[in-house]
This record gives sequence, structure tokens and C-alpha cells, in this order.
Amino acid sequence: MPYRELIFTVHAEIAEPLGDALMELGALSITVEDAAAGGYDENPLYGEPGLSPEVQAWDRSTVTALFNPDVDDSDDASFIPELLQSLNDAGFFLRRPEERIVAEQDWVRLTQSQFAPIQIGERIWVVPSWHETPTDPNAICLAVDPGLAFGTGSHPTTHLCLLWLEQQRHLQNKSLLDYGCGSGILAIAAKKLGCNPVVGTDIDPQAMVAARSNAEINGVDITFALPDDAVPMLGAEARYDIVMANILANPLQVLAPALVQRIRPGGQIVLSGVLSRQADEVIATYSQWLTLSVWKESDGWVCLSGTLEDPSGASLPGEAEVKKNSADLAGTLSPSTKKPGVVFAKLYKSTLIITLLCALALATLHFTRDRLLPFAAPRADETPSAFHLQTFTALLRMDQLLCESFGCTEGAIRDFSAWKITSSALGMQTAQQGSKTPANPSLLEVEIQNRLMMPIALPHLELTLTDTDESAVQLVSFSPEEWLPASWRDAHTQFARNGAPGGEGIRALIPLQLPSNAAGYRVRLFYP
Repeated sequence: MPYRELIFTVHAEIAEPLGDALMELGALSITVEDAAAGGYDENPLYGEPGLSPEVQAWDRSTVTALFNPDVDDSDDASFIPELLQSLNDAGFFLRRPEERIVAEQDWVRLTQSQFAPIQIGERIWVVPSWHETPTDPNAICLAVDPGLAFGTGSHPTTHLCLLWLEQQRHLQNKSLLDYGCGSGILAIAAKKLGCNPVVGTDIDPQAMVAARSNAEINGVDITFALPDDAVPMLGAEARYDIVMANILANPLQVLAPALVQRIRPGGQIVLSGVLSRQADEVIATYSQWLTLSVWKESDGWVCLSGTLEDPSGASLPGEAEVKKNSADLAGTLSPSTKKPGVVFAKLYKSTLIITLLCALALATLHFTRDRLLPFAAPRADETPSAFHLQTFTALLRMDQLLCESFGCTEGAIRDFSAWKITSSALGMQTAQQGSKTPANPSLLEVEIQNRLMMPIALPHLELTLTDTDESAVQLVSFSPEEWLPASWRDAHTQFARNGAPGGEGIRALIPLQLPSNAAGYRVRLFYP
């Protein structure tokens, strides 16, 4: 017996409650789609941080309800009139819906026919369980079935990440974090290519179910956990040789400090889920810490990659060098039959070398203080050990002495990764209702926190307003003098020089005039 679909076209505010009402009236499933899909007025909606719409529907939405005549007599002539009357009683005043017959099919076979094995690069194959594996002995096969979570290898963003992994020649025993792991396909590929340990995390509990199942099917040992799970490999001190995130452009920017914090000095970051036109904006966001570049492009999507420099790379002499100099000094001071003049010359030379090395270490500490101090600072959202606190206190005292002796750059240290946007909200209702006025009053609410236990320079705030196509329509920047609350400025009169105290949280309310075509927004912090 064929199924029957009823299709209602309604305004955005009605779509979700109508769907709930239809489910109560016996619908098997509800689908909400853009009524303008495929046309000029198609309006993409992204459920991502900073762009999540208040109403989870389009201005004109089609609500499709599926019924089974064998169960609910939906093929009866009286069914639709009675359904409309029930909806009318519930407060929905609707026209007669469109009707569509859905023929009975072998739905499992139909679904399986849409997923064939996919070859990526020279060696990687993504093979659904109902297909035979390739005969190539060098093939690395990933057994992943389409299911509860994103990631089957068919989408260009996943394809680009897998291709990046496939083309790396030195993955053996490299640690990797798959942030936003979905089905776990990237983590599984990394493990089979030699990475160890491999960790995957996602905010969706269903993704954890799918990823763990796929890892078991592929016979690999991978830790999958939600971000808030008490897992040591996701602890505050955990760092990785490779951090890979295949999400979307906006959350990649919002999560930038957290993702960079996970990279081991000298490690790499790989970002996907970014449209070609969004690449420059994402690159600019990460430029506070490292240089990203477009590694490869596919079907309008790009994969970005970069390396985090080691801030202590050449700061101090190597251990072998220090031992050698110590041994030279010990040899100079040991009993010898050499003449006093020779002994003195050797002692003077060794002392001079050690003095120069100490001076070099102190100079390196002084001239790299802007990166070294934030790197070493305890975090306010953690519980540092007593040793960590004592060591950092001593480091601050040494820095103070060096600044008094040699002078330091005026003002607090700038460190973008110290800041966390804990919340942001912008009233978009008036603009989204299509007001005919050129600008609409609104209020931007932003709350940020200095996560380090040391003063950090206050950042500038940038608001990007976008239209329904996610194209920027207006960019507004605010200096600290403009966005800081007056009460906070009064309590911290030297904020321009001293910055924000360690652990400080600041909540700002900024009045705005929104253009009438504003439909979304993005907020970021930056230093000019």
C-alpha cells in the first residue's frame, strides 16, 4: 500500500507547532523545508553558534506530513476535511494541503544504492558494509555506513580531510584530535594511517554512539567522548600533534582559542567545512596565533592548514650544550699539572661562555615575554597546582626585574587566546520582519572572560552583520573605550595600560542600528 504525503505551506512561526500538531494527529514523520528551495529566494539556515535562528524554519516553509493509509485511513475522502477541522480547533487556520502519493519500495535497498565505495587519494577507500572491499593489498579500507552522524566521505569537506591525511608521510605515532568527529571517519582513518593516540569529540551524543560503533567495526582503539566528559585525553593540559576540525566557518571562528589551545607547539591544525568565500575571514581569525593557508579546494569548499610555532624553540641552550659547558668548567677546576696561567685562561673562558648563555636566556625571556608569559600562565577556569603557581609567580618577578632594567612595551600583554566569548545575543526580530525603515534599533549583548591568571590587554570587538545569503552587509568595530561598560571603566581607570585582571568577566550591552536586511551576525575579538 502506498503512503500519502500532505504538504502545507506556512509562515516560519507556524511550521514547528504545526509539525507537532500533525504528529499528535497520527503523522508518521514531519519534514520542514524552504518553500523557495532551488529558486532565487532560497534561504540557507545554519544551526551553528552565532547564526542559530530563533525560529527553526524559513519565512515560507513547507511542512510535509507522511501518513500510512493502512493505519490511519488517510486515503478516505473524509480524512483531509476532518484533519483540517482538528487543526482549526487547535488554532491553525490552513488551506487544503497538496497531496502526493509515495509508492511502496524496498527502502533499505534504495538507501544502499545511493552509497557506493569511494576512493580517496591512492590508498583510502570508504566502503559501506554491504559492498565488497577492494582487492588492492595497499588499500586502507574504512567500513562506514551512513547513519546517525555526519561523515561518509562523500561530502567535499570530509573528502578534503581524508585526502590531507592520506598525503601525509609521517603520521606514525602522531597524536590527533578530531574535533566535531561525527561518524568518526576521520579519526578512524588517522588511526589506520598510524596516528596514536587518536581522540574524537562531538557535542552530539548520537555521534558518540555512531563513532564508537564504527571504530569497533573497523577494529581500531579510539577514545570518543563528549567535550564535558571527565576524560584525561580531553583534560585542560592535553595537547596534540594534529588538531582536525571539519565543522562550519562560524563555529571554527568561535572555537578558535579552544582549538589552538589543543595544538602542541610545532603541531598542525587542519580545518574544513569552510566555503571558498569564507576562507580569508577564518584565516584572519587564526592569524593571532599561526598562519593558515588554503591547502586544497573542492567544489567551492576549502581545507585550511597551518603549523603552531614553538615559542621556546631556540630560547635556551640545549641540554647537551649545558652539560658540555658544565663538564668543561669541571675539567678546568679539577687538579691539573698545567701552569696557573693556562688554568686561569680556561676558567675565564668557561665562565664567560656560561655568563653569555645566561644573558642569552634572560634576553630571550625578556624579548619573548609577550608569548612566553601567557603560555606559562595558570588558567582561571582550572585548578593549578601549587608548584605551577609558585613557578609562575617567580617568572613574573623575574619579568618585572627585567622590565625595570631594560624597559618593556607600554601596556598589558596582548594575547587573543586568553579571551573567551562566553555568550552573545543580538535582537534580530525587527530586521527579520522586513521593516521598511533603513535601520532598526537593537541591542548587542556580549560577555567575555580573561581565562588567564594574569592581566591581559583588552581586545577590540568586531560585529559582522549578514543577510540571508550569509553575505556581510555591515561591519562594525568597537574599541575597548566604546564597548566597555561605564561602571567597569570607572572601577578600572587605568584599563588602557593595565588591561583586564586575571579571570575577569565583563558583560557589555551595546546599542545598535541594524540595517533592514540584517538576518544574522558574527562576533569576534581582535587586536588592531
